[in-house]
Amino acid sequence: MLPGFFSADTVDGINAELAKLIETRQISRRYRNKFMFAFRQSARIREAGEGALRSLLAALLGHETTLFQSINFLTGSEQRTHSDSIHMSTFPLGGMAAAWVALEDITPGNGPLHYYPGSHKLPYYLNADYQNEGTTWLIGDKEYTEYEAYINQKIAEAGLPKQVFLARKGDVFVWHANLMHGGEPHLDKAQTRKSMVFHYFSQAHICYHEITQRPALL
Repeated sequence: MLPGFFSADTVDGINAELAKLIETRQISRRYRNKFMFAFRQSARIREAGEGALRSLLAALLGHETTLFQSINFLTGSEQRTHSDSIHMSTFPLGGMAAAWVALEDITPGNGPLHYYPGSHKLPYYLNADYQNEGTTWLIGDKEYTEYEAYINQKIAEAGLPKQVFLARKGDVFVWHANLMHGGEPHLDKAQTRKSMVFHYFSQAHICYHEITQRPALL
């Protein structure tokens, strides 16, 4: 956790920039509550993900890093517990990390993040672990919900406690590629939950999408 990593002025600028991108339709609303790759459209958002934050991630990963993806949210993701490595994996494993930024104060009612301390030490649970391996021509045929159920089972077996992160505006949460995390229910629909997450790959690793078994396009 990095309390107050970004100043209030910086966060306000990011929020204004995203609002402008949405208003001018420079960013897609293809995904229900996700605004993908805003850093490609905004120098201000890119600057937030580069600089000191990327340098920190590079130090943690032990290699130079590439800012691969940004996702902005206006509401809570409400995503069930998962590891980012099922989506964005590397060879060797462990060459990815994320930095989540609170773009406003987070409350119990607006869908805070949850995570399981110590879960990054669990095995990497990938397609083969829940019988979702494909063939030369076809990807696996399991529903994503089966992966989510498998993860819930493994967390229960490990006896790991859940923590909820009630972040303050400007706080940053850096997590390991295998940390189990998700989004709590967004109970108060009158509240927003503005946030942003950056994903970084190590330049010393091969990057790919585990579920579809396809290379990542940087």
